[in-house]
Amino acid sequence: MTRPSMVYLGRSRLQRNRANLIQTLQMMEAFRQAGVDATLYLPPWPSSLDLETRLREFGIESSLDIRSSWLLNRRWNAKPFVKLYGRRLRQAAGVYTRSVQISATLAGAGIPHQLEIHEAERELIGKGYLADIVKRHRRGIIEWLFPISQAAADVLIRAGAVTERVLVSPSGTKLSAFDRISPFDPDRLSTPRIVYLGRLSRDRGLDVFQQIAARRIADVTLVGEQEDAVQTAGKLEVVPFVPHREVPLWWERSDLVLLPYQRSLPHADSISPIKLFEAMAAGRPIIVSDLPAIREIVNHENTALLVEPEDTEGWIAAVRRLQNDPEFACRLAQAAKEKARDYSWEKRAERIAKACGWLDS
Repeated sequence: MTRPSMVYLGRSRLQRNRANLIQTLQMMEAFRQAGVDATLYLPPWPSSLDLETRLREFGIESSLDIRSSWLLNRRWNAKPFVKLYGRRLRQAAGVYTRSVQISATLAGAGIPHQLEIHEAERELIGKGYLADIVKRHRRGIIEWLFPISQAAADVLIRAGAVTERVLVSPSGTKLSAFDRISPFDPDRLSTPRIVYLGRLSRDRGLDVFQQIAARRIADVTLVGEQEDAVQTAGKLEVVPFVPHREVPLWWERSDLVLLPYQRSLPHADSISPIKLFEAMAAGRPIIVSDLPAIREIVNHENTALLVEPEDTEGWIAAVRRLQNDPEFACRLAQAAKEKARDYSWEKRAERIAKACGWLDS
């Protein structure tokens, strides 16, 4: 039986270390595992970058069909690319993108496709794309919309998107990457280590981490690129960016996970953070910002503790609560790990492929 073959068009830079690239590559592998062949087109990368080595850095274990085209550079619109590859795109089982600009070009060329939505307020509303996206969706040229949160879906549906062709598709994680890490040890809560992986910025809660470290409540390790300067006072260390394949080992070193996303974060309204699913898969007690999109994933006092983002004392109190109640911390960790099974990249790819008709339901 012939496997369906789809085309994924992206604008991610293979040489950069961003969540959008992680998600794209993991989904490419997951589509293959689900039974859908996929070709990914990206802007060109430096000649010094070896593709297979780069994929291994992201924890990708299989070969992927990734091709470069300078016509996908952001300084160009995608019209020349679509014109050049139009026949290939029309013959594919489906065309998929998370770029609103590429979607508009595909629509202009009359090529049906699927669009993944990440930032509802800032991009769709803030940049004025919403009405056109909904119009194209209602016409069927955008066959399916895949918002990463119900909050983003609600924006689309209120604007007139066809509910039956809107499928909420949160981010996920590669569950097998966490198979061999050590389980949560409640005995370490007396002197816990908090590890955070990602870009280091105030809108991602840098001030919360600095306060916890300065007051010596926990050892804090921040792993990633500094967008805002980090004050390394108290029990705080900064580790430069690490390859994504090493991420599970860093979560293993963490006794508590804090994800203090602030409301000032541009995509806070529709956030579906990969690191939340990773922390769940690692089976660690999680303290995370009480945002509507986060409440779609975890429940307060069941799979995580939810804290008002700007309430620094609330974050500290949540850490103290878990320190003082190891049994409760264990229950949170175990419940989070069990819940993570619903959020594998493989399940996500399979749901999307079945909705698009690439796989039998």
